[in-house]
Amino acid sequence: MKGKMAYHIFYWLLYIGGLASYYYVFIDYGFGVTVMVTFVCGLSTILIANALEKRLLIVLGVLLCFSSLIFIGVKTLIEII
Repeated sequence: MKGKMAYHIFYWLLYIGGLASYYYVFIDYGFGVTVMVTFVCGLSTILIANALEKRLLIVLGVLLCFSSLIFIGVKTLIEII
């Protein structure tokens, strides 16, 4: 039980770290950092969730992987229009 709790804690720390990288979106040329950090954190959370066999956590990891790309795409479309 203690081993799974450690994986859950590490999962949520990685997930929060990925979400915290959105800070760099609002800095000039920070979108590259945001995309890389969220993608790496998302892949790491997917691997941990797969080891824990939790489908909901896997879905959250996939959303984290692609959320920065969607966010930047929408932000760019808004600036174009």
